Amino acid sequence: MYVANIFGGREHSLKVNQFINNRKIINVYRACAVLETVLDTALAPIGLTTAQWGSLRIIYENPGCSGADISRFAFVSPQASTTMLQRLEQAKLITRRPPKRGRVLETYLTQRGEELLREGDNIVDETEARFFSNFTPSEQKDFNEYLLRSIANLDFNK
Repeated sequence: MYVANIFGGREHSLKVNQFINNRKIINVYRACAVLETVLDTALAPIGLTTAQWGSLRIIYENPGCSGADISRFAFVSPQASTTMLQRLEQAKLITRRPPKRGRVLETYLTQRGEELLREGDNIVDETEARFFSNFTPSEQKDFNEYLLRSIANLDFNK
């Protein structure tokens, strides 16, 4: 079996053998790589990356969260989270404020951040629909449950 190159859309001559097709962990990784590439391409016209959209979604659902909170939830380094938050703040999509107590900055979406998040959500919804287009609703629900269980099996934040 030959596969299309997800990054350029052209056929390539790398042969995917049966061993690779039967390696579930490799297929999870491949699905994530394809999905991130497709989402990055789809979100680019509105000026977001998949990681930026994800960060905006985390902040929206957890107003006042810290950079460390985002880092732990998104499984990225604190440095990567800090850089992401600086870029989002420079783009005026978030605001960071000192808390009423303590030293950790609280992060909130700006009105523009909320607007861009909604646009991004529409794009992500369309991509999700394509991703699951040949799954029944029951299969989609089961697939999601399997993913959540798999994540819980390896969750090192416990």
